[in-house]
Amino acid sequence: MPSMKTIAVFEALPSSDPNCFVVVEQDIPEAAGRDLLIRIDAVSVNPVDSKDRLGISGRRDTPLILGWDACGEVIATGDQVENFKVGDKVISAGDISRQGSYAQFQLVDERITAPKPAGLTDLQAATLPLTTLAAWEALFDRLELPTKNAPEKPAVLIIGGAGGLGSMAVQFARQFSCCTVIATASRPETQAWCRELGAHHVIDHSGDIEAQLQTLGYADVPYILNCSDNIPYWELMSRLVSPEGAICLVASTKAKLDLDLFMEKSVRINYMLMFTRSLFQTKTMQLQGDLLARLSGMISTGKVRHVMTKDLGPMSPASLAQAHAQIKSGRTVGKIGLSALRDQAS
Repeated sequence: MPSMKTIAVFEALPSSDPNCFVVVEQDIPEAAGRDLLIRIDAVSVNPVDSKDRLGISGRRDTPLILGWDACGEVIATGDQVENFKVGDKVISAGDISRQGSYAQFQLVDERITAPKPAGLTDLQAATLPLTTLAAWEALFDRLELPTKNAPEKPAVLIIGGAGGLGSMAVQFARQFSCCTVIATASRPETQAWCRELGAHHVIDHSGDIEAQLQTLGYADVPYILNCSDNIPYWELMSRLVSPEGAICLVASTKAKLDLDLFMEKSVRINYMLMFTRSLFQTKTMQLQGDLLARLSGMISTGKVRHVMTKDLGPMSPASLAQAHAQIKSGRTVGKIGLSALRDQAS
């Protein structure tokens, strides 16, 4: 059976450890059902990659292949595939329950896959899938932001607007809702980035967010998307959110949080996991492929832009360790891209 190279992890080593990532030979998987076998041409790294690596307990007996952002070419299709053919260039955020994209080849379900957006390089396209889906679903499926047809312009506060998820959320909120977009960023360059992406206002989350909002004329805000850790902002969000407002959280929290802080205001608290639809094979799974397919139009009309800011070269244990260290630092602007392992399968 033909084999491929993958870059795997076995235990929760720090990214500075030379054995954090190792090259492992594995069989190339076979496409069946609605699966596409993709040759990986470029990938991007997300916080979930680091979270899953550091969440390993002990040492695994089998390699874990991370990575859930990819651009590549379809080289085989399952017998139930309807919308793609061999040779198509595609993007996908994959499925967290399956092996990821730190590999030469990957299986992805066609329902969470879309054609590569026109006009982008493989690297640029690879930085889009996960954050596109997470940002759109957080804003419009969970928070239910009003569209441009609504008469009012309520405020949405995006905490952590300069990271990968925040960068897409700022663009979507500005272009596809009628909201006033308020992003948080703590450095001059990240504040400028948020404004460039369309934020109406940018405030410093290292300072007094409540006072800065009041200076802008907001005693509270009806919508909050927290792209950062929950604990530092938990009590603050309970004060900032409007009565009958909504909050969306994207980070997991092991600590117990006081939900009663939000009871008096009847606040709706939503969790957002981009992988829910693929994990549970929900009836709405195809919506993810449909949304990714809309990216070409969004990009060609200038409504949305890619947010790749750093190219770390080909995937290798060293370059992936560098990417994970950058993600862990919490100072990433936009997204990191890496090109593929170029050795051909043996």
